[in-house]
Amino acid sequence: MTDYLDSKIATFEQTLKTFNEALLLENPSELERDGAIQRFEYCFDLAWKAVKRYLEKTGLLDLNSPRSVFVAAYAEGVIDDEVIWSTIILKRNASVHTYDRQLAEALFAELPLYYNAMYNLLQRLKI
Repeated sequence: MTDYLDSKIATFEQTLKTFNEALLLENPSELERDGAIQRFEYCFDLAWKAVKRYLEKTGLLDLNSPRSVFVAAYAEGVIDDEVIWSTIILKRNASVHTYDRQLAEALFAELPLYYNAMYNLLQRLKI
């Protein structure tokens, strides 16, 4: 399972780099903004799956949703801010299931905060 966990973490790390690249664009076009949001979405998906594998390695099984994974991650000290991850879950779900220009613009403005939470998570997973 360790190799599988290492693989998940490595994939998460690589996609987090592409997410950061999207955030570094100055005056992004609408297409670039939407691409950054998509990168946020798939980084989130990889983040919760990496955390799930990490928690399984410690013996926590049967965590089958992002919310249950992040509640357990907070309880286990893998993350230290449960509120930001609850917000990330809500924002990710809203962005995937609904497209609204105002929502996209507001979400894009918040992406650096979510990137930082994901980066901090990656650092903890790599220990």
